[in-house]
Amino acid sequence: MAKSTQTSGSKDELHIFGRPWTYQVERLGPIAAVIIFGAVVGIIEPRFLSARNMINVLYQSATYIILAVGMTFVITGAGIDISVGSMLALTGILMVFTIEYTPIPPWLGIWVAPLSGMVLGLLNGLFITKLKVPDFIATIATMIGYRGIVLIMAGGVVHYRFPFTVRFLGAYRLFGLIPISIIVAFAIGALGYYVYNNTYFGRYTAALGGNRESAILAGIEVDKYKILTYVFMGFLAGVAALVTIGRLDAFHATYGEFMEIDTIAAVIIGGTALFGGYGRVWGSVFGALLMSMVVNGAVLLGFPYFYQYVLVGIVILVAVSIYTFLGTRRTA
Repeated sequence: MAKSTQTSGSKDELHIFGRPWTYQVERLGPIAAVIIFGAVVGIIEPRFLSARNMINVLYQSATYIILAVGMTFVITGAGIDISVGSMLALTGILMVFTIEYTPIPPWLGIWVAPLSGMVLGLLNGLFITKLKVPDFIATIATMIGYRGIVLIMAGGVVHYRFPFTVRFLGAYRLFGLIPISIIVAFAIGALGYYVYNNTYFGRYTAALGGNRESAILAGIEVDKYKILTYVFMGFLAGVAALVTIGRLDAFHATYGEFMEIDTIAAVIIGGTALFGGYGRVWGSVFGALLMSMVVNGAVLLGFPYFYQYVLVGIVILVAVSIYTFLGTRRTA
């Protein structure tokens, strides 16, 4: 008896390495995009693929990679955090004030950034779960509030020339070549991947984002895990503050502005479902890397500054369109 031909999404769908082609494109798409974009720009402008420039791209992307890992958990849990840039700035100024104006030694003072980030993330989570304020509205409010506190504390003053302990994560280069910030960023990516795939936190976050009612019926403490995603995001915002301040060896109240947009874009480009239930940590890492490559490539190709925003917007639209198409194919 002849085997019937079925539509895409069936058993007759094209398979690559034992998996449907749509799955492989979703899984490997961000990596392929980085390789293809790098190859194309490298052909046009050979300086782009030089070792020095590639290290520079990785160096610039470290902060966004760290933030993107945290945002992957938030978005997978059907949340959104618009306050990450302001959290980075506030944790940064709290750390700077601790080191400059208290007798606490710098090696201890740097912990103020990630620990205060956890507190700020906890506040976000409590506003959302206990006060029932929608994620978007709650984090817009805290974005404004946190930024206001930074502006009050900093007072327009630029703080700079920090101790080596502060500069280590952002500026130190292993063997004089590889920035420690790159190693930290990819280590956090590996940690995020492990947590997402091998712990209750990761599995329950996906369950919460996929179907909240079913998660409640399954006995999952949805509010607890919702809060934890924001606490984790706050912690990584503090780590990102350390890396950023260390790299620039300075702090200004405007640090972190608009970082939330680039961070969310990196996560969506990486394949995480915008409305929750499904995340790709390594996809977010490569999404952040692609964003940095686009900006860096635009500079080398001589694009005016404002055109860089147009290019990034195009990349986001193309990525979302592809994932929407693949999602339609998968459910057809």
